Amino acid sequence: MNETIATGLRQPKAPVALTDGRIALVEADDSRRCLTMIAAGGIRREICRPGGRPSGLAVDGDNCFWVAGGPENSLVRISPEGRTLQVIEGGEDGPFLYPNDLAFGPAGLLYMTDSGVRISDLIEGSDINPDFFQAPYNGRVYQIDPAEGRVQRVLATGLLYANGIAFGPDGLLYYSETLTGKIYRQIVGGRQELFAQVMPAPAVKALCGPAGMAFDRNGMLYCTIYGQGEICMIDPTGKIAGRIRTDGARPSNIAFTLDGKFALITEQENGVVEKITAPRPGLPLHMPSI
Repeated sequence: MNETIATGLRQPKAPVALTDGRIALVEADDSRRCLTMIAAGGIRREICRPGGRPSGLAVDGDNCFWVAGGPENSLVRISPEGRTLQVIEGGEDGPFLYPNDLAFGPAGLLYMTDSGVRISDLIEGSDINPDFFQAPYNGRVYQIDPAEGRVQRVLATGLLYANGIAFGPDGLLYYSETLTGKIYRQIVGGRQELFAQVMPAPAVKALCGPAGMAFDRNGMLYCTIYGQGEICMIDPTGKIAGRIRTDGARPSNIAFTLDGKFALITEQENGVVEKITAPRPGLPLHMPSI
């Protein structure tokens, strides 16, 4: 059974469970575009408005926030008090287009998906552009050195809306391609391979597909399916093992609590955070020092 633990949010994304019991997330709606903290009882407190259109969030070992989608589509590092410490605007292949989601890797490097489309080509006012599928997508996956504040490598290009990103217990990097319904992983040598297909056909008429995701400790992948109101469970072989319904149709991301007992889902149709009991203990996020 789903429990709503926070309401009144505006396009919430990227929940992160903190060591003090609070939940950090970002709100992407034009009316806020902020980094938000949710305390016990669902009490909301805005930390800062970093600029841009925040979409992804990760926390480093110094309790600083990394926000994908800062000013001019940048990646920004923000202090616990909300002060901007660092701004990364792109790599050798050019500026970021639409930074989306973030994950720290086991070695302390930061990984980011870039949807690969300009926001103006995707969104018309507060609605999705009806011609969204025809936009010139070049979704990318970046490896970033947070200590040096620079892009180290571009791991993937040409994706049709790169979205969620997560490391599995196998140490491999996984990321979703929303418009095709595909989930890829990077294997030995940095080669990309198809891991799972969660939609039977590309999302041509309505924006939907795999978005944020997280792993449990047994290697089961939990992927939010935006536009379909569900979390798709994918076993370590890439087969769909089950589906969990969300109360709204637009789940955007998922993260486990630090004890692994619950999953936190940001849902945009109702503007809430939903909490469910994890079918299996969730895999904690990497929290490196930099």
